[in-house]
This record gives sequence, structure tokens and C-alpha cells, in this order.
Amino acid sequence: MPYLPVEADAQAVARFAEDVEDLATHLYQQAVAHSRLYTFSDGAFDVLFDLAAERTVLMHGLSKQTAPNSRDNSYHRGYPGRSGFDKGHAMSHAQGGLEGGPNYFLQTPGTNRRIAPAGRLWRDIETYLAKHPGTYAFVRLIYPTDITADVPAAMEYGALFTEGFRSVVFDNA
Repeated sequence: MPYLPVEADAQAVARFAEDVEDLATHLYQQAVAHSRLYTFSDGAFDVLFDLAAERTVLMHGLSKQTAPNSRDNSYHRGYPGRSGFDKGHAMSHAQGGLEGGPNYFLQTPGTNRRIAPAGRLWRDIETYLAKHPGTYAFVRLIYPTDITADVPAAMEYGALFTEGFRSVVFDNA
């Protein structure tokens, strides 16, 4: 993908988002032979979802400003979890992500919380996006080739920062 400065016009950002989704589709279909990919909006971000495996592949869009103290903590607490994992958000509530549904995935505490270097960097990206509404960002969930796996092996977090496009791959083991 070509370098794209953040000052790019809306059409350039939209083309960039299409390229991100096309690449995520290509990489996923290379790894998972029997996928049924479907794209939709969850009301906040666009979602690339595998209907066959019932899992989110990509969430992307522009970060949004949210009202303080507007997170639905009771819903978040009630969402099913798994021992050893947090209920991670592809797009945090503070950057405009919605509670539950395709936005949730099983994430190790070391990448979801500020308790390890990876978690500090993950949270720093979320904080930047929350403070800069209108910034294009994506989270691509990278699964093992086993179609039954519901825990991503890694996550790629990318955004159009002031300096241009950057992405980081985080281990989820």
C-alpha cells in the first residue's frame, strides 16, 4: 500500500480503506479456505465478518468522539468471557466502538491492559484515536488456519497518524 499522509482528502482515505479491506480479505482467504466473508456496518465501524466461522476478520473506519461515562458497563460485564482472556474491543468505546457483537474478541490481558509493553502500546493507540476523532483506523484479527478457532493468534492495529500510515502486529498468545 502506498504511503498516505493524514491530510489526504476524504476520497483518498475511502480508497485507502477499500485497499485495507481488500488486503484483509485476500490474506484471510489465503489462510482459511472455506470462508464466507460479508461486510456490514455495526453502526460505528465497518466489519468484515466470516459467516462460516462466525468471527470478525476486520473492523475499520473513522474514530469518533464519545460522551464521557457513556459506556454500558453492565453489558460489558455480562458478555461471555473465557478464563485467561479479556473481552477485548477491536475499537474501544472511547474511540467510538460499540459494546459487544462483532467488536468483541478474546484478547490476552497483556495486550488489552497496560500491564505489559504490548498492552501499553495498544492502549496508546486507542488513546490517540479517542483524542483525534476522524482518524482512519483498523484492527485485523489474525486467526490460526483452523476454521474452528475463535481466538485470534494475533491482531494488526493500523491507523493514519499525523506522520502517515503505521501498523503494528500484536501477539495474542
